[in-house]
Amino acid sequence: MKTIKYIILGVILSSLVVSSFSFSPSKKSFAQTETLVFCETYTQQEVISKLDPKDTFFSWVHLHETYPESSKIGTCNEADLKHLWNYIQGEAFQNKFPNDLIITTGAEVNDQMISLYAIRKSEVNDIFPSKQDIDEVSVRKTDHEENYALYLSFSGSGTEKWATMTRKNKGKDIAILLEGKVIAAPRVMEEIKNGECSISGKYTEVEINQLKAALKN
Repeated sequence: MKTIKYIILGVILSSLVVSSFSFSPSKKSFAQTETLVFCETYTQQEVISKLDPKDTFFSWVHLHETYPESSKIGTCNEADLKHLWNYIQGEAFQNKFPNDLIITTGAEVNDQMISLYAIRKSEVNDIFPSKQDIDEVSVRKTDHEENYALYLSFSGSGTEKWATMTRKNKGKDIAILLEGKVIAAPRVMEEIKNGECSISGKYTEVEINQLKAALKN
């Protein structure tokens, strides 16, 4: 699937990534039953600032085309993921960071490189929206020929949670994870009170319906 840009009512979504590979080398991990979750994030700067520039971490994690304020902390070659996984599970690395930090893959493989994201795991499971809070998912054709958009709306309780999350994280990224994989890393521009989201880009009809199915099933 292509990496695209799309907008959720004032939230700029920086990337869409779907893959069968993911890892969460944190002291805490996502439960297998949490198929779709919305999470707060740490910034790249918050992660990198804890590390010495000569840290072994940078042997595998590349920072080119990344931004200090983004939750995308870098990319890693697919062949090096096992080494990175083993290293960051070590006590010396873990002790530098809060217990709620989860480093996970954004998962799209592009020229053998996989994006890495810094996720903040909430102690309270129902503070932000989940799959159960999604009320409706639909697909419509956009004004651009052969492009499609996905429209997502939350239930009443989900709308309140989404408003809280966007208000709390204004100016920061949030992350939407599907089965532990980051499928979107939005930058919150303003509080969204009506619980309605529009995902658009250079999607074919097949691609947008695959995304729809992922969010509904």
